Amino acid sequence: MTGSDTFIGGRMVTIAFVVLMAAFGLNLSIGQFFAPLHETYGWPLSTLSVAVSLNMIVWGALQPFVGRLVDVIGPRPVIATSAGLMGAAFLLSATIEHRWELFLYYGVLTAVGFAGCGSMANAVLVSRWYVRDRARMLARSSMGLNVGQLLLLPLAGWLIYLAGTASAFAALGAIMLLVVPLVVLGVRNSPSSVGQQPDGADRSATTGHAATSSTLREAVGSSDFWCATLGFVTCGYSLYMVATHLPGFAVDLGGSEALGGNLLGIAAGASAVSMWLMGQLAPRYGKKPLLIALYAVRAGVLAWLAMATELWQLYVFAIVYGAVSMPIIPLKTGLIGDRFGAGGLGAILGTAWFAHQVLAAVGVYVGGAVRDATGTYAPAFASAAVLLVLGTAATVAFRGITPPRPAAAVDRA
Repeated sequence: MTGSDTFIGGRMVTIAFVVLMAAFGLNLSIGQFFAPLHETYGWPLSTLSVAVSLNMIVWGALQPFVGRLVDVIGPRPVIATSAGLMGAAFLLSATIEHRWELFLYYGVLTAVGFAGCGSMANAVLVSRWYVRDRARMLARSSMGLNVGQLLLLPLAGWLIYLAGTASAFAALGAIMLLVVPLVVLGVRNSPSSVGQQPDGADRSATTGHAATSSTLREAVGSSDFWCATLGFVTCGYSLYMVATHLPGFAVDLGGSEALGGNLLGIAAGASAVSMWLMGQLAPRYGKKPLLIALYAVRAGVLAWLAMATELWQLYVFAIVYGAVSMPIIPLKTGLIGDRFGAGGLGAILGTAWFAHQVLAAVGVYVGGAVRDATGTYAPAFASAAVLLVLGTAATVAFRGITPPRPAAAVDRA
């Protein structure tokens, strides 16, 4: 190895974990502000929900463009600038007095920031530093998604209770701003920028793990891209449907209004454990077989939810669903990275994430529309199970890595 004697890829994984923890924690914390904003200003919950939908649409639509930007200038400036924008948006939210401010600060500015410091950009960063050990390291960094929910959502509620909504927004924004110097000082765009190789390999070593480096145009011409994306969108449809409507379903079955949040917390904890476990198993069994198993079990547990009539069944669902939901993200991004390489991965992943968010928005709408029309969420959850069967089939059809060719992209320091 040339350059620094100590491989610093582990530092990238740690920083990606911290960024994802802060970014997801902040973006999902908005639900904690619904009740106090409703009580203070009398804004209907439907208005607050529209702000969340706007956030989802904006960051999803920006993913292909931000992904291309990551490919061109590197993950470090994109993640640092985006984290700064997200923090600033929360600081501005401390001044909210009118509905349009909520739509602007959370629905737009927070979403723009989240688009550049969420899963896609950090997956590209980790994928540049790891090839052979990519699945394990993506799983470790992605655990930040779950830890952010477990730590920052309760913190938001605690801050609101003690100091009010304005102080809570400001404190969360300050936490996000602390991430910016960590990224600026600690992240390097690629191993080559410091004279290193992915996985810490010697420059002269032949590892047999060289990956292709495809452009977005080349990727969309491959059936593998569409198989991977089809599987991914079925994940988005069910993920946001459950996150949005499980609390309401729990109330329908006789549970308290707090039960839904507790169930989502249980799911997040199970997901964190499973995320680590999948990272350990992927090098031995491969990403594709694990993804097939996760999709199949997820389809089964959604069918179970559709037939649930007792509260105890929701606890079983939360544990199993948590274990098979979020771990799909690092395995899927790792599979796409293996197939198409790190050179154009930002634009490729960004396009897949955009499709993911479109179906996520559809899933949220279908859940509410079905409940209004039928008086139950069961048919909506059943539709998610059916789509996940299609996601399983699409993953089975994914062919995998083709013979490598030279990387087309040039990494910048």
